[in-house]
Amino acid sequence: MYIVKVLVEHPVHALDTTFDYLSEKSLLVGVRVWIRFGYQKIIGYVENVEETHFSKSELEQRAGFRYQYILDVIDEEPLLNEELQTLANQLSRMTLSPRISCLQAMLPTQLKPSTHQTVGIKTQQVVHLVEGTYAKTIKQQECMAFLQEHPDIPVKDIPYSRALLDNLKKQGCIEIVEKEVYRQPFSIEHQSKHIQLTTQQQKVVDGILAHQGRVALLHGVTGSGKTEVYLALAAHYIQQNKSVMMLVPEISLTPMMVEVFRQRFGNQVAILHSRLSQGEKYDEYRRIKRQEVKIVVGARSAVFAPLENIGIIILDEEHDASYKQEAKPRYLTSQIAKMRAKTHHASVVLGSATPSLESYARALKGVYDLYELPERINQKPLPQVEIVDMIQETRQRNYSLFSRKMKQSIQQTIDKGEQVILLLNKRGYASYVQCQDCGEVLKCPHCDVTLTDHRSEHKLKCHYCEYMIDYPHVCPHCGSTHLKSVGYGTQKIEEEIEKIFCGAKVIRYDVDTTRQKNGHLKLLERFRNKEANILLGTQMIAKGLDFEDVTFVGVLNADLSLNIPDFRASERTFQLLCQVSGRSGRGQKQGHVIIQTYNPEHYAITCAAKHDYIAFFHQEMQYRRKAKYPPYCHMVSILIQSPHEELIHSVAIDVKNYLLAHSQQTVILGPARSAIYKMQDIYRERILVKFLHSQDIYEALCVMNDYYNKQQKGKVRIVCDFNPYSQI
Repeated sequence: MYIVKVLVEHPVHALDTTFDYLSEKSLLVGVRVWIRFGYQKIIGYVENVEETHFSKSELEQRAGFRYQYILDVIDEEPLLNEELQTLANQLSRMTLSPRISCLQAMLPTQLKPSTHQTVGIKTQQVVHLVEGTYAKTIKQQECMAFLQEHPDIPVKDIPYSRALLDNLKKQGCIEIVEKEVYRQPFSIEHQSKHIQLTTQQQKVVDGILAHQGRVALLHGVTGSGKTEVYLALAAHYIQQNKSVMMLVPEISLTPMMVEVFRQRFGNQVAILHSRLSQGEKYDEYRRIKRQEVKIVVGARSAVFAPLENIGIIILDEEHDASYKQEAKPRYLTSQIAKMRAKTHHASVVLGSATPSLESYARALKGVYDLYELPERINQKPLPQVEIVDMIQETRQRNYSLFSRKMKQSIQQTIDKGEQVILLLNKRGYASYVQCQDCGEVLKCPHCDVTLTDHRSEHKLKCHYCEYMIDYPHVCPHCGSTHLKSVGYGTQKIEEEIEKIFCGAKVIRYDVDTTRQKNGHLKLLERFRNKEANILLGTQMIAKGLDFEDVTFVGVLNADLSLNIPDFRASERTFQLLCQVSGRSGRGQKQGHVIIQTYNPEHYAITCAAKHDYIAFFHQEMQYRRKAKYPPYCHMVSILIQSPHEELIHSVAIDVKNYLLAHSQQTVILGPARSAIYKMQDIYRERILVKFLHSQDIYEALCVMNDYYNKQQKGKVRIVCDFNPYSQI
């Protein structure tokens, strides 16, 4: 008899403990099992197994409760290796998250400890020849000869009729069996080509290889050939029979990085990101677990890929906020990468044209090794950047969304047969809809935000809870028909472009147009094939895109990201402007960029226009030092949430008082209402805690987290977010 300690599938703090079940046979730690939990039949995850010599009735008498038996075992072997099981426990402690949520974050949908499973193993019928048999007719003999040359060929690919195959089967000449096959997310031809690295690139590669097990920051301007450095490093570690993890921030960048790696390394590459079908994800995960691949390319969650013997982990665009997981467990990808690298004695490479201030500061202190690629490949010049003051445009009675210089540059680029990229970091048609008679603004009933006009669908949408209504004909407050859309988003700009510019063909690239499977890839392929000459999009277009004929980039409102109430607003604006500027002039022709802004003197904008990261770094670090923000401290954001508005502020005050009494060397800001006070019918207040050492605050946070999330069920929920990237 065995006592099996099981985590249940529900990722809530109140159930973040193991429950004891019985089994007649020993089970492996890390497999999934079917269990009876209350009145439900659910899936559990085996955490521990202990042999016992007591009977069921003796155990029940000693424990004071009734034991149940495991209903069934789902897996033959553990889902996660020992390294990842240990990492899940560390992640749970580090982020104050339920252990089961950490396990679920590591696995594809079909393997999560969860009863929601939809896809299984894909099979196809193949034909096996039976040795020592002979066909009767000439046609059957021809078919047998064909099958001899093509072993294990799928039935659907055999150029003979099904009736002929059935006859051969009856005669005992062949067997038709089901064979497991993998779903293929991408089919890219393997082109094993050798690229000669520049002297500077080779110096970087040699330096990283000479310091195995270190963290390296690769600061290279846009177009400096960072990808070739990644490929050279990957090739080295594959030759050493080690595996490689290549991470990118955006799903839209993953297919392009996969294409580059697949062309160089063929079927040794697997891909993991959330836009794959469930079946593709399942198959790619199993290929990795079976060690059939050496390289994993993917977005944030690919950092948990079950690779063995990792040689190097690379994070491209390491500064990007997409590397922060905003749902539990709230982890930072670079932190997980460093933890895995330590286990495998692997190197970590953080690459970016605009590194995060924290990373660059660590590199200057010698915590990371710093490598620079200060010039584009073949000394191609960086694009010329102009700043246009939109206040001056308004004074000269130009109320258009486009400055006169922007209009002129776009038209000239189109006329020359070249391509344009336009950035507006706001999707939808307009920011909000307002009644012109009573001034009412249409808001989401569940969130403290306005509804965004999506004109092409005739809908108003909330971008936080997906609430949606048809575009109204009358004001719900006063009944007036005088409703007006105020502000603008990518949909409205798309309309304006087609009206203003001669010969303009636009592709809009945002969350709304890329929802479908491989939507990113299809739109970018159309742009590459010159089916359009303007690519209009949100921040998704700012990174990683490489089109030779793009010679002009326009930023329509550089202030959108500057006006967010967040200490990283200037840094994000600078990074976004530098990244999108880098899309211009990557071919043989000189690039040109125009940035439209109402803050032309702001250092984030002026430094971006000069491509001067160092000047921006020193200016921003001065402000961070004065205000004691990262990298001069660590931070944890405490979000207090409740459906009961009358509770929220008093609990927030109690939390602050508790932290003041039980933590040392900390600075506590707040509580204050979150930028969005109500979201999905939940009221929200926030406290920010600055600290130098985690031991000063960690114990107090653990006690507080347990009290509100385990004991005060349903009334108030506390979310602790270490290294927060969002203050919304």
